[in-house]
Amino acid sequence: MKKIDILTRVEGEGRIWIEIDNGKIKDVILNIFEAPRFIEGILKGKDFSVIPDITARICGICPVAYQMSSVQAVEDAFDVAVSQETERLRRIFYHGEWIQSHAIHVFFLHLPDFFGKSSIFEIAKENRELFLDGLKIKEAGSKIIEKIGGRVSHPVSVVAGGFTKYPEKGELEELIPEIENALERSVYWTEKFSQLNFPSDDMGDIHFVSLQEEEYPILKGEIVSNKGLKVTKEEFKELFTEFQVSYSTAKKCRIRGKEIYVAGAVSRFNNSFEKLSEIAVKTAKKIGLHPPVKNSFKTLLIRMIEIVHSLEKSIQLIKNYKKPSENSKITVKKSSGTGVSEAPRGILWHRYSFDEKGRILEADIVPPTSQNQDIMEENVKNHLKKVKNKDIDYLTSEAEKIIRNYDPCISCATHFLKIDKNLKSCKIF
Repeated sequence: MKKIDILTRVEGEGRIWIEIDNGKIKDVILNIFEAPRFIEGILKGKDFSVIPDITARICGICPVAYQMSSVQAVEDAFDVAVSQETERLRRIFYHGEWIQSHAIHVFFLHLPDFFGKSSIFEIAKENRELFLDGLKIKEAGSKIIEKIGGRVSHPVSVVAGGFTKYPEKGELEELIPEIENALERSVYWTEKFSQLNFPSDDMGDIHFVSLQEEEYPILKGEIVSNKGLKVTKEEFKELFTEFQVSYSTAKKCRIRGKEIYVAGAVSRFNNSFEKLSEIAVKTAKKIGLHPPVKNSFKTLLIRMIEIVHSLEKSIQLIKNYKKPSENSKITVKKSSGTGVSEAPRGILWHRYSFDEKGRILEADIVPPTSQNQDIMEENVKNHLKKVKNKDIDYLTSEAEKIIRNYDPCISCATHFLKIDKNLKSCKIF
């Protein structure tokens, strides 16, 4: 058994165990040992209004996703509909997060693998233009989040029914020149990155699961897969089964308890390619990137295409922005509600139950990284079996690359852990 002690260039803490028998890969374990954070337990008994602020703390990279899924669950429970203007502002807000999150992953975590470097700073020594453009693209997304959310990290303006403060149209329009420049540079680097060497890889005959709405999915919709699966957000838990394993503080999730699937950018791309923005589709076609994509290494290009899409959509939405006049009113009642949206890493599902005073009775959150944990293990195992070079250092390096293809957010995934009364059975080694 070979162990990679700490996975590098991923969000959170985990390790990989690779079992080799007579020179052959026997098994792979993604061992997530980061301490659970008990977010669902913390929420119990508190007022519904604290949900977007507390759940945003689950992730420092994708707090907007937690806020969007959570407020939609609250609004679902209390039969609240927000105005079209508010929904459009939420989309601009969410696109800002996609731009920022994808730029962090592509330029700072993922790209060094393709350059044979240990970090973006090693690349910067040889290509300063790439480094600075990566920062500019990330900054364009950060400024959108800050302008709407009040600050970049853990924004504070989101409430059920709308926002605590709405930006003026002129404030958002001030961002357009910077977004346009980021769009031009993103298209340029997408074409450049398409010329990188992408190792062969096959994610297998699995479900690619994403939301489906009228436009490229981000804020809401039904849950679909490339194999014909289609369920509402209320039916999610009837089909998608969460379970624990002894070696991980994060849950896993399978369709009907047995079928492995993947959520995230590759699923959105494969299921809704034709709904990407005009420049994003044009760029994808120019570099020969068409669905279905099953090579996990090419998710680097897909995230760049989604950056292009979000930048272009942000410009369009800001130009058509009308400041909402007021928030939708909330009347609490004893009820339950569900919300789902597309976090940068995949579908993020929330469900809450409330008493007659709006206090939280139950909270259930299913983040994308726990949904992708199985496919990460499976992909590493299958990929290593096909690698001809069986040198252990080379194999461990390849295993880390596969994990980074999925952009795992381990901190998001370890918000809950059911402790067995028999502690001897707990094997989070």
